[in-house]
Amino acid sequence: MMVTEIGFVSLLVAGLGALAGGLVYLAVRISRGRW
Repeated sequence: MMVTEIGFVSLLVAGLGALAGGLVYLAVRISRGRW
C-alpha cells in the first residue's frame, strides 16, 4: 500500500512538472515570437 502511494504521488508530481515545463517552454517561445 505504501509503495503504491509513493509511486502514485511521484508519478503525479512528475506529470505536473512536465506539464508546467511544457507551458513555460511554450510561453518563452511565444514571447520571443518564434513559432
